[in-house]
Amino acid sequence: MSDPSDIPTFGDKVRYQVDRFLSWSPIARFVGLFGLSLILVTMNAIFVRFAMPPPEEGKEAFDFFEALWWATGRVADAGTMGGDEGTLVRGIAIFTTLCGVGVVALLIGLVSSTIGDKIEDLRKGKSPVIDEGHTLILGYGEKVFAILRELREANSNLKHASIVILSDTEKEEVENTVKERMGDMGPTRVVVRQGSTYSVHDLRKVGASRAKSIIIVSDTHGDESEDADAAADMGAIKTLLALRRINGALTTNHAVVELADASRQPVIEQLGGGGVEVVAMAETLSRMMVQTARQNGLAAVYRDLLSYEGSEFYFKNFPELAGQPFGNAQWKMKDAVVCGVRTISGKGTASCIINPSDEYVLGDKDELLCIAEDDDSFSLTANHEPTVPSEFRGAEAKARKPERLLVCGMSPKLGDMLREFDNYVLPGSEAWLMPGQEKDVFTDFIKDEVGGLKNLKLKHVDGDPTVPDALRRVVSPDFAVALIVADTDIDEEEADAKTVITVLLLRDMFKGLGDRKPRIISEILDPRTKDLLEQDYGADFVVSSEITSMLIAQVSERRELNAVFADLFDSDGNEVYLKRAACFSILGRTTPWMSVQKVARDRREVAIGYMKMGQTPLINPPQLESIVFGDEDRIIVLAEDDSEAPGDQRGGEISTPPEPMPEHKPTVQAPPAPELTPTAGRSGLLPPEAPRADAKPVSAGPRVTGPSTMPRAPLPPKPKGQP
Repeated sequence: MSDPSDIPTFGDKVRYQVDRFLSWSPIARFVGLFGLSLILVTMNAIFVRFAMPPPEEGKEAFDFFEALWWATGRVADAGTMGGDEGTLVRGIAIFTTLCGVGVVALLIGLVSSTIGDKIEDLRKGKSPVIDEGHTLILGYGEKVFAILRELREANSNLKHASIVILSDTEKEEVENTVKERMGDMGPTRVVVRQGSTYSVHDLRKVGASRAKSIIIVSDTHGDESEDADAAADMGAIKTLLALRRINGALTTNHAVVELADASRQPVIEQLGGGGVEVVAMAETLSRMMVQTARQNGLAAVYRDLLSYEGSEFYFKNFPELAGQPFGNAQWKMKDAVVCGVRTISGKGTASCIINPSDEYVLGDKDELLCIAEDDDSFSLTANHEPTVPSEFRGAEAKARKPERLLVCGMSPKLGDMLREFDNYVLPGSEAWLMPGQEKDVFTDFIKDEVGGLKNLKLKHVDGDPTVPDALRRVVSPDFAVALIVADTDIDEEEADAKTVITVLLLRDMFKGLGDRKPRIISEILDPRTKDLLEQDYGADFVVSSEITSMLIAQVSERRELNAVFADLFDSDGNEVYLKRAACFSILGRTTPWMSVQKVARDRREVAIGYMKMGQTPLINPPQLESIVFGDEDRIIVLAEDDSEAPGDQRGGEISTPPEPMPEHKPTVQAPPAPELTPTAGRSGLLPPEAPRADAKPVSAGPRVTGPSTMPRAPLPPKPKGQP
């Protein structure tokens, strides 16, 4: 039996029904106010009908309808007080006026509350988006700003463009941050809405079916751990499930999904049903780190190709080339470099061929892959006939030896990097690894993530790469490159701090090696940290996740480019190489750029630009330009391998340990060198380390000179008579 105290009273029931009615809709509040006003008017009309004295003879009787009009006038207008006679009538009139004041006060409050609710809804981004052909970004994080920068540049030649951002972050916070970080967006308008990327209602609200493309950003909220990556990928899968329930989404447009784990790519592609392009963040960065570590200047080339500033990739169909060989296309193309062809089979399956043979016959539906400044800046209006000087013999053969590289730091991507390195280097190459972990722990990681390698030998070096004494053991001019990787299993700021410390220490130590100092390639997670490092120490390029954001922006504009960049980043097929200018021209002589392209085609390569010593790369140079190349200049080509001249000698082995860093020779006669003794924890491939001298107190060292150590001028004499 229930407790009598739990049984609702009549008042509770009335309040409950009133609450239900008022919470039904904002219109219900005004309906309720109208009903209350009608009740008050009717009640006061009844009172005044019986209280009003009988009319004088010859005047119209004061019936109930007159009483309603009397009460309505006093409820609606508090100033209607004249003409009332009799104390009772005047009392009713005052009461009716007070009822009217209450009704008006309630009306003002309801109007103010309703307008405030609407403004709050607008502030929170709950209104629908009516744009069409916009770019929809689902998620919010640091990568969004790099995507916005690229899309702003891509839309710079349009009159109107819009980008819509949907995330669970407050609308005002996103809008203020975008205005502060991005500044003027030109013709591009950024619309922000707050909501869930998993909600079908919210996705319809931002026009997912009307968008030109959809970008699903992997947001780990600064947590780069394995659990956070898995949660971000699961979030992308739930977003795709919601998009599948919207008519037009993933059919009239495509979605670009950023994945942290490439193994989930088949699941994403199956859910997308042909409307999804997957960008594997970790895999892409790993391949880029390997390629840029092996070739000086390649990072700047990739940045130019991925950015909308300058020249980038475009697909375009030229039916007039049907039936002609691919080799004729470049000499008929104006203001562009022809790199490949995209074919569509009878079943509708498309495939892209980079650097095909000159004999490849073009079809009427084939699209040429070109590098140009814009999609409307190139055409088949040229008729070039480049020639190669008869005295040109090419570059001399060069001996190619195994490489030795230094890897500092630990990262979950390290296994992928080492396997990718193994695909490029010659047999006998070495990778000296200083992960900052115990050898037994790191050995287990290598067994699980790397396995067997055919060309690369791995050597573990004890020590923490952020400690100067540990780094001094591996400072040698025999390393081709020093690669510093970021640990994505720890906090982003902490990982960047360790990377910056290692970079600064190596740069300081490499100064003593002169021209033989190894190059430094480092990975920074936060692009803002990368910008600070490049600004202060611009000699070495830094690769970061910003590259992934630029790739996402490219694929969102033209989904066909995802296959192009996947081919370029892969060790199989064609890649981007920087080869000696002597392979394509006579050094020291003015050479037309078209002649360089002709030599490249004869070598079954595509010359897309060049890089002068100490300068930034130039992609898609003017076709009529002539250049004088030096010995250190490089030609940027698309090729299947890094061979430069016929007869390049490959092979050999590394038989000597790295040469230690040269020590400074004192000008005075030095005491006899102490006997060399092996140091615990020091690699056996390095020469034994000399024992360190005993530490001396600060007072025993040379004194620092400066203003505080200079003799002071004597004080002026005191005036006479002054005590």
